[in-house]
Amino acid sequence: MLYTPKIIKLAEREPFELTWSNGLLLRSTNWLGDALMTLPAAYQMSRLLPKSCGFFVLCPNFLVPLWEACPWVSCAIGMKEKRISAEEIRNVNSLCVGTAVVFPNSFGSAMDVYHCRIRHRVGRAGRFRSLLLTHRLPEWPRSKGSAGFHQLSYYLDLAASLGKIDYTTAYPSLKTEPELAQKLGMEGDDWLAVAPGAAFGPAKQWPAEHYLAVAKWHLAHGGRVVFVGTKSEMAVTKELSAQLPGSLDLAGRTNLTELMAVLAKARFAVANDSGAMHLAAAVGTRGVAVFGSTDPTATGPIGASWRLIISPAECRPCFQRTCSRSEKPYFCLREILPEQVIQELEALEV
Repeated sequence: MLYTPKIIKLAEREPFELTWSNGLLLRSTNWLGDALMTLPAAYQMSRLLPKSCGFFVLCPNFLVPLWEACPWVSCAIGMKEKRISAEEIRNVNSLCVGTAVVFPNSFGSAMDVYHCRIRHRVGRAGRFRSLLLTHRLPEWPRSKGSAGFHQLSYYLDLAASLGKIDYTTAYPSLKTEPELAQKLGMEGDDWLAVAPGAAFGPAKQWPAEHYLAVAKWHLAHGGRVVFVGTKSEMAVTKELSAQLPGSLDLAGRTNLTELMAVLAKARFAVANDSGAMHLAAAVGTRGVAVFGSTDPTATGPIGASWRLIISPAECRPCFQRTCSRSEKPYFCLREILPEQVIQELEALEV
């Protein structure tokens, strides 16, 4: 099916009375996929600022290239460790921002911003965070069942507390460097990017032999295949690429900037519910994603058009890292066949 994110307005909000001073600081979420799902809300916040103000982002070091690729971001300050350091606090203070928004729901993320002594600190209540914030929205409700809308709605709700926004998934295209993909060996066109991994765990990972079948199909039809992933996924991609002469294995060999270029170069992508899926969609590459244990209604890709194959298994979505079924483990993933993914890829051609 063709996926369309469902975005809703959670509440009618009167904007807080805030001071911008030199601009706004956003404390980013900590995972690649989560950060990518917040981009439309971050962009909406940036549009509220006077032209003289900057839009700044505080994030883990590895996410700095992502935020620097956003044309509406003035600069990104990376954190070398899990919590902000004294030097990084000084870097934030040098920006002289009047307001900060905390996207993550953790106590530590609110503490990072609190240490910076920014005058106005906006975020969600809960998890003992209220004393660290000057302006609070209700706690993000959590439920184990399927959501009725995309979680971007919660981030747009935070953005709406700053001023009038548009409830949309749209945002300006990310900046990528096409020459980097060529330097890594992606000559020519008609590339299929295959991302067989998922940091969350095996309950998100479609069987490797199914990815192999899809890759073989694409090669047989004159296309080219590039495998992408982290260092922890190199064993899988090495095994797959060894069975596919002419394929390119870049797993564990790209930084985030290079991975963005590789995915932007690809014509299509095939992935699990993962950061690679979200990143491919964000750089404008269409693709097909397989969903087993998780809920695409809440965390589907935002950006380019994607087609999703969702398991009809009664036990999903379970949101578990590993399968608890003793009989037919990972049935929700294994029942999805390569032919189904190929059919969805063909539908993207139309």
